[in-house]
Formats: sequence, structure tokens, C-alpha cells
Amino acid sequence: MKSLVKRPGSWSPSPPPPPAPPTLLLSAAVARLAALDGIRLLVIKGIAADEYELRPAHVSSDVDVLVAEDDHRRLTAALEARGWRRRAHDPDTDTFPVHSASMYHPEWAADIDVHFRYPGLEAAGDLFELIWAQRTVMWCGDQPVRIPGLVDAILIGAVHAIRSRFSQRHRDELRFLVARCARMDVATLLERAERLGALATARPFLEQLKPYEADFAWGEASLEWRLRTQFPEASERRALLLRRASPRERLSKLRLALFPPPSAFLKETTASRLGPVELAWRYLRRWFRGARALPRVLATLTAAARDPRRR
Repeated sequence: MKSLVKRPGSWSPSPPPPPAPPTLLLSAAVARLAALDGIRLLVIKGIAADEYELRPAHVSSDVDVLVAEDDHRRLTAALEARGWRRRAHDPDTDTFPVHSASMYHPEWAADIDVHFRYPGLEAAGDLFELIWAQRTVMWCGDQPVRIPGLVDAILIGAVHAIRSRFSQRHRDELRFLVARCARMDVATLLERAERLGALATARPFLEQLKPYEADFAWGEASLEWRLRTQFPEASERRALLLRRASPRERLSKLRLALFPPPSAFLKETTASRLGPVELAWRYLRRWFRGARALPRVLATLTAAARDPRRR
């Protein structure tokens, strides 16, 4: 019987390298597809954040890409032609504003989020062109992948963490990012944040990087951003939007809140349709959650009536 013990001086093959994360392979694949179709594409967050060491190491569950608004339909069509499918989006686009299309494939373990804008970056001009102008290249194997420059990647990471800061993981990411940027030139970050329309949205991050000498006019973030960062529960955002709506709009919004089309429930699945029993169960569960949230919603509306800043 052959011995399994390695003898001094004997040769044994090296263990195979660990498999590449699916997001790394997928980043290379979508970059290649975009290049073949002549679409300018930036991979944001994910591997870009890892490349710059802007967050604690972990494997992402999806690949986020940013394209010009005019190229968004072209890229999603190219993905659909190769078997990718679009996840349903909630039809209540006031409560859940659309900023990307989430694509999934039965044979891939990660989604592709195709962004045509990025929440928290509220520049008045063409956001994609601003970030594209500062792009750099990283390599995934032999495939070049365009990613944002360092400062833009920092601001994208900051607004992402702030937008989701009700999650412990994202609060940890924000603390990590603050520590990572402690020795950077704060003036550069402030200047770029102003250019990208992120002074107000990234303020909780930027204020932790003091001292800085300039006395900035932070401005005010959009209503969409204020609602999303102050009220993580959709029922509260929906109630505040109802309060701002005209009487005719309120009726339409109430109908959409209570009796949304089936696509509102499909976003939680990869199914193309729901059966009658499943659909009825999801309506009942929605109404139950709404009834349970009613005291919190009423408290939010009362606070908004007293404080103009929360309206």
C-alpha cells in the first residue's frame, strides 16, 4: 500500500488555488459583454471597493455596474439576449424610486445590478460622465475592467453605507471607511463631493474627517434621500408621501398601497407569476404588516406635522 506520508525531499503537487468568487468572474464577463457592444461601463462597489481596500473583506452577493442612461436599455437587452432575466420592481415608484435594473440568471450565483444613476450622488449634470472621466482600470484575469477613481469609489461607498445605516454591517462599513480615509486630504474629498452632488448626502461621513478649514454650505439632500435614510420602513415613507399628495393622487396611492398588482410581490421571488393561493396569502400578509405598523406610521405623521423639516 502506498504511503500517504510525505517523506523529506519528496515532491507533492501544490493544492489547487481557491476558486474565484462568482462576482469576480461575473465582473469580467459583464465588462467583456459591454466592450463587445461598445457600451462604456463602470463596475462600482464590490471588486472596486476591495481593490482600494475600502471595506472589510467579504464576497458580494451581486455585481453593481453603472452605465450612461442612454446605454441602460442596450445593456439590459444584451444581457436578456444571453439568458439574463429582469427581477420585478415594485410598481410604487414613489416609495421605491427606480435607479437600476436587477438581472438574474439561473446558472449564475450572483445578480447584476445595472445602474443608470446612483442614490446619494445628486449632481445636476451627467453623473456617469463625471465618474467616467476619473476612471481607472483593474484586471480580472486578462479582462480589463473599468472602475471609478479612488475618491469617487470612496464617496460611492460612503453614500451606500449611509443609505443603509440601519443595518449593523453597513454601520461597520462606514466606520471602516472613515478610518481608511483618516489621512487623506479632506479638501479633495469635499471638492469632489460637491462636484458629484454628495455634500449633503455624504455629510455624516465627511464630518468625521475633520479638521478642515473651509466652511461648506452643505445644502439639502433630495426628498428621496431624506425619506430613505430617515425612514427605513416603507409604510412610513408611503404615509409621508400620501400626506404631500393632492386628494386625487392620494386615492391612487391608497389603491396602490392596499391592492398593488401582482408584480409588487414578484420582486421577492424569481417566479414569473404567482398562483391564486400564493397571491391571496401575500395580500393578507401585506395587510397584516400594514396594520401592525399603523401606530408607528401615525407617530411619524404627527412628528412631521410638528416639524417642517420632516415634511
